[in-house]
Parts: sequence; structure tokens; C-alpha cells
Amino acid sequence: MLSISHHLVRHPSTPLGWDVSETDTAPGIAARCRADGGLTEATLGALRDELGYRKLGRWVLAEIADTLRATGLGFFPPHRLDAALNTEPRQSQTVWIYVRDGGPRARVIDAILQPDDCDVRAELDVIGTKNPAGLTARQKLDRIREIVNA
Repeated sequence: MLSISHHLVRHPSTPLGWDVSETDTAPGIAARCRADGGLTEATLGALRDELGYRKLGRWVLAEIADTLRATGLGFFPPHRLDAALNTEPRQSQTVWIYVRDGGPRARVIDAILQPDDCDVRAELDVIGTKNPAGLTARQKLDRIREIVNA
């Protein structure tokens, strides 16, 4: 398992724009994702390189997935980082990485990817709606906070 304590510096010559000074870049991936508005796309090859692996083997996928989760990030499609389903990973395959911060985007993605862990109907009913009647009290307060903090 990778440690997530090393510091990174943005560098345009690397695939995701980070200069790898140590073997761990999970904080850098999280920073990049936040800089991109909470959602970014990366190839498996770029993630492999940025996390310090030499080869993209089946079992490296689980390490990448665990490192992203430990850093507060989610990803999709989930089968790309599942060794049982992606038995021959390719460096050109992509995954979307998102910040699991409890915000509207993360709640909707989590509702789709992990429907047993939330009220799917409530989360999906608020997509694109400007009608506050479709919001729970908590969602209304969250929307007010988003507006105030914008």
C-alpha cells in the first residue's frame, strides 16, 4: 500500500501535470481533481506513472483504487479498477476521478455507483431542478450554503 504523505509540485511535462518527487501522488491527484472543479479524467497509464508503478498489472488496479479511496476520491466506471473485471488493463483506458466531498455532484455519482448507501430517489430528483419542493430540508440548507459560499 502506498503512503500518502509526500509533497508534489505541478509540472507540465508529466502526464497529469505533476512532478513526482516520491512514489506517492494521491495528494497531487486530489489537488488536480479539486483544481478541475471536483472532476477530472485520467488514463490508467497516467495513474500508474503518477503513483509510482512501473507496470500496469491486474493487481496494481486494486492498489490504485485503494489509494484514491483513501484520499477521499471516487472513480468511475468502477470496473476499470477492478482486477476481476479488467483482466487485461490497458494504459489508454480512462477513469473519471471525483472528489467525494458530499457535494451535489458526489452525492449523485455515489447514488448511482452505490445505491444501497443512500436515498437514490431523493438524490436523483434534485438533478437540474430549481424547484425547492423536491429538496429535503438538508438539501435546501446545502443549496443555501453553496450560494452563500460561491
